[in-house]
Amino acid sequence: MLISKITLMKNYIKTHPFAKIGFFAIPLLLFMILMEMFFPKIHHFEYQSFIIAFEFTKTPADLHSLFNGFTDETFRNIDIGNYIDFGFMITYTLFLVLFFQKAAKTFEMKWLFTGIPLSLIVLLADFVENIFLLKITGIYTPDMPDSELVPLLNKLHFTTWIKWGGLALIFALFSIRSMGRKILKHIEGVVFIIPLLLIFWALSNDPMGVSRFTLSIALAFFLLLFYCFWYKAKKIEKLKKKLAFD
Repeated sequence: MLISKITLMKNYIKTHPFAKIGFFAIPLLLFMILMEMFFPKIHHFEYQSFIIAFEFTKTPADLHSLFNGFTDETFRNIDIGNYIDFGFMITYTLFLVLFFQKAAKTFEMKWLFTGIPLSLIVLLADFVENIFLLKITGIYTPDMPDSELVPLLNKLHFTTWIKWGGLALIFALFSIRSMGRKILKHIEGVVFIIPLLLIFWALSNDPMGVSRFTLSIALAFFLLLFYCFWYKAKKIEKLKKKLAFD
């Protein structure tokens, strides 16, 4: 029975070239659960989560409103959540790099390698963004002058958009490969292109636009993870040669 299951798993891995990469879903989910445990819950904002509201905060007034009533313990928890995020960003970047490397080889489309440098740019932006988030929570007081917050918020805003805009470009890149003759292929491709379309709404700084945009990024990310387990290679013999070469 055990041998049979092992054989089935081996056959599944051989016919699903992205399956191994898809298992990155496990650590990514764990990181998300851990961050959710430490980031505070907000109910009076139109953003879907605290961290999205924090990342897209543009003015000192918005920041004061977001941090209203927070204690020292709350700020410590926010910092812990951001430190956990460093592990999350490294993990999702590794996933994207390996995915696009495999996709370029599997589909014989060298232009898909473009997803690798884009992923590294996103990682750099996410890293710098977290540094600014930690710096803001480290110096923040309710009565601090706007002149101290504005430069930090401007830098935060810039790096935040590099990160999220980069992710939108990455999924749009794969949407070109996803488009096909079958209706499911069209739906798949549309989901991957939606973030790039919603970016224009989000750039207006409308909280609902930002929420819909970031939510579409999350949806595209989960679809890409699902794709890893769902996609089945049609040319098995050709795939075996590729796997042997790798």
